[in-house]
Amino acid sequence: MTKTTSIHLPLFQRFDCHSCGYCCRNLVVNVTDTERETILKAGWQSRIPDRPLFKRYRFKGRDLYRLAKYPDDRCIFLSDDGLCRLHAETGIKTKPLACRLYPFVPTPGTDTVHIDLRVDCPSVAANKGRNLTVHSQEIDGLVRETGTRAMTEPPMWQGTRQLSMEEFQAVVAAFEGLLRKGSLPIRTRLLAGCYLLDLLYTIRVQKVRDDRLVELIELLSEAAIEEAQQQNNSVNQLSKRPAKLFRQWLFLHTITDNPDDLDAGFLKKITRSWSRYRQARRFITYRGPVPPVMPGWSTADFEDIARIKTGPDDTLEPLCRSLRVKLDAHAFAGPGYYKYDLIPGLTALWLSSAVVGWLARLTAITKQRDTLTLDDILTGLRQAHHTYGVSPVFARFSERWRLRGLANVGTPAALLREYGP
Repeated sequence: MTKTTSIHLPLFQRFDCHSCGYCCRNLVVNVTDTERETILKAGWQSRIPDRPLFKRYRFKGRDLYRLAKYPDDRCIFLSDDGLCRLHAETGIKTKPLACRLYPFVPTPGTDTVHIDLRVDCPSVAANKGRNLTVHSQEIDGLVRETGTRAMTEPPMWQGTRQLSMEEFQAVVAAFEGLLRKGSLPIRTRLLAGCYLLDLLYTIRVQKVRDDRLVELIELLSEAAIEEAQQQNNSVNQLSKRPAKLFRQWLFLHTITDNPDDLDAGFLKKITRSWSRYRQARRFITYRGPVPPVMPGWSTADFEDIARIKTGPDDTLEPLCRSLRVKLDAHAFAGPGYYKYDLIPGLTALWLSSAVVGWLARLTAITKQRDTLTLDDILTGLRQAHHTYGVSPVFARFSERWRLRGLANVGTPAALLREYGP
């Protein structure tokens, strides 16, 4: 917690904008009526007379507006020198709030507003910049604009009972403690998290409450570490059903919808849906060529991905840090993650490591490497977090049900060993 503001920052994370232009090329920036009016009053239509400044589209029965883009996906306000023209020519207040916030994401915490960060930002992923305290006053002002408040109640425990704030914080502290345990290799810490999930899947907490539950979580955390150290080199058998469920979930992490597609004609929508279906089926069968879901993917077979070797343990530092950021921000369950219950939310967070590992291996193939490097991990991490906690598809009931199928004893550890970095 900072002393000068009312927000909570992950002080182990660093950030400064390095004007790479990623957010100005790859994100959809929705604008409110007020933001559109501010831009128009600043005279931008006369500054860019030959192109529309905004693009209207329909989503869930509503008319929405976003900032327009050039054919190369560059924001209409991105200059040739990589800087925002709105900011440079008419002031920062002309920029939409979404632009000014990125990569910070205000999230309801148990005590105050916690700050999550978009790990798809290259500077966040690489931990480049100054300590976040230098941005605290700016972030605090932006949070006030969003109106975000602390959570009123913590997530449910698998829908069976409401946790207290202290109980929820104890679970968060247990998983954070595993990731901070510097005496263990990072892979062992990740495996310990899988075993802690196994223990949480099996316990019944209806009659274990308050201090007794906090003490139990601490004991289970210690037991998970011991188990991870003993089983570090063992092989978990992955059955067919959870493997298929995970690969479907993995596929959804690789796709993003262009708002322009929402206004496409009936035939184009049917064609796109059929293409998506075929790609999803390829992920389920997991044989033959990987479908080119994302731009830049190289031609590779699914069998090739399994042959890529893991790299040095220290290459996993960005992954470990990203998990800590999500835990610290409470951005993995409840209001911070599609209102998921605690255990499915933790399962989704931990299994994101396997998503990162798979994407990192595909990157290594593209770079013609047979062993994962730090660069591969960073690329996989950024690709995974382009959709993690962002894509509305994961709010669907079907995806909540899929997580229930993955939240079973032995499954997270088996998936981590099979697909993780």
